[in-house]
Amino acid sequence: MVLISALFKQNGSWIFGYSLGTSLYLFFLAAVFPSIQETGLIEGKLDSLPPELLDVFKIDPNMAMDNVMNLLAGNYYGLIFYVLAILFALTFASRLMAKPVDSGEVMLYLAAPISRSGYVTASLIVLLMASTLLVGLNGLSLMLANVLFDLQIDLGLLWTLQLNAGLMLLVLGTLAYVLASLFDDSSRSYMVTGGIFALFLMANVFSGFSDQLDWLNALSIFSLFDANAQIQGDSTLRSFFLLAGILVVAMLLSYGRFTRKDLTI
Repeated sequence: MVLISALFKQNGSWIFGYSLGTSLYLFFLAAVFPSIQETGLIEGKLDSLPPELLDVFKIDPNMAMDNVMNLLAGNYYGLIFYVLAILFALTFASRLMAKPVDSGEVMLYLAAPISRSGYVTASLIVLLMASTLLVGLNGLSLMLANVLFDLQIDLGLLWTLQLNAGLMLLVLGTLAYVLASLFDDSSRSYMVTGGIFALFLMANVFSGFSDQLDWLNALSIFSLFDANAQIQGDSTLRSFFLLAGILVVAMLLSYGRFTRKDLTI
């Protein structure tokens, strides 16, 4: 518990920064929704955009913008969230694996003494706390907006999206942690991990350009978080189970890799 508290305190600034920043964005987007809905600006704007751009942002032009969740599907729970999740994962892996190994800080923890598996466990618990805080505050901000502006948000759908988003953050964070443990240079690990996640993102984006490119979805982990499909009532069980499976494998790899890693000061 002492190590978890220390790690969370060290990383509190970026954790709260992501959580509060995204929550404020969602709250204000929800707050202005009634006004822009009355003016018809949303539909007019969508009609003026090329289909390719709508595909990039995962906006379904056939989805009626009569509910704030439909708006958020394209203006947050699409490309914006994917990029945010990548940055979140890279920050976590950099702060709790890459930089501590690069600087030798992790050796101080191990000399405390703290076991290597204990350090990995504490790091992953911090990731769980950070992910829960982000998606939890996101959900609460939308619930507050729902009460203040009578948005008639489907709370079941809202928290299903938050659960899916939280799983995605956990999976990306753990994968980034594993990849960071492969290197002793924090800059190199950041570039390699960022490059791999960028390829996932590009595969997801390009898959929407043509039916012939739909197979690219199978190469992208982001295909397991499709807000538009969830809003339209598609089952999320397959995505949840696949993400949970990937998370378990990534956690096992985290322990296996770090406990065997050569560490030098």
